Amino acid sequence: MEVSTTIGVCLRSFGNPLLNDYETAVRRLYDAGYRTLDFTFVCQNYSNYILRYDDWQERIDRIAELAAKLGIRFSQSHLPYVQTTQFQTDPNFASTGYAEYFAECMRRAYIGSGMLGVRYATAHPLSFPEFNYEEEPNLKGNREYYDSYVELGIRCHVGTAFENMLPSLDRKFPDRYCTRYEQLNRLIDSFQDPMVGACWDTGHANQMRFDQARALRAVGSRLKNLHINDNHYGTRDEHLQPFMGEIDWFRLIPVLAEIGYDGDLTYETPQVGIRAEGEMQDAYLRLTYENGCYLMKIYETAKRSTGKI
Repeated sequence: MEVSTTIGVCLRSFGNPLLNDYETAVRRLYDAGYRTLDFTFVCQNYSNYILRYDDWQERIDRIAELAAKLGIRFSQSHLPYVQTTQFQTDPNFASTGYAEYFAECMRRAYIGSGMLGVRYATAHPLSFPEFNYEEEPNLKGNREYYDSYVELGIRCHVGTAFENMLPSLDRKFPDRYCTRYEQLNRLIDSFQDPMVGACWDTGHANQMRFDQARALRAVGSRLKNLHINDNHYGTRDEHLQPFMGEIDWFRLIPVLAEIGYDGDLTYETPQVGIRAEGEMQDAYLRLTYENGCYLMKIYETAKRSTGKI
């Protein structure tokens, strides 16, 4: 396991209407100490989004070449997602042609993940309010939507990791599928394929007020990706770095060693430093890496105690 982060921490900055340059983001994260990264494909609504271009494969090739030159690997990625987890309530899907555009972005994201050597791409489960959020129709709806993408991923040597979802903190939606880890486990198990697993978002779980040690034990060997971030219960999905919110990291991290997790410690903390610029933002990036190194010490101590080293 290595300390990792999403390149999304460098792609967006406060007040900037466009994405920053992808290759520059990779270089800045290298300078901050990172040698393992999560490639984000979630920015599909930006006009200079990488998958919008006709030469998107050439652009990804250049990023892969740069990463190889620097000694960086991309262990996971994040697929485009429906903002509200529901097609009917995401305003983008009311625009003519957006559904087709989104589907093409999904296709390209899986192919691009394969080009970057990604092991597992993170996907958001969908919710279906037209079925009153009932368990069986939601499971069936997710299988009908994701089956072809999971198959595409397998052809590209990329697994799919379904993420535990954030509850609706503003109460606009009564429920979201896979906020509960029993639902997540059942969705994953329905595929009966080792190329399908879980991405555990610690911030989402904190908003559910889960005992995350118990939850991770229940997810167990299904766990393939992590989104490490912190927040304060009942407020919002703050995406803070560990120890800036309420999560008990000294209790949570050792469970990763206990269940034999073999992925990376991947941070998803875009709010840390997003309002800063230049040297100050780079200082925040270095701080997140140092924060991750501290959690790694907790993990390594726990791993030694289990006799797995």
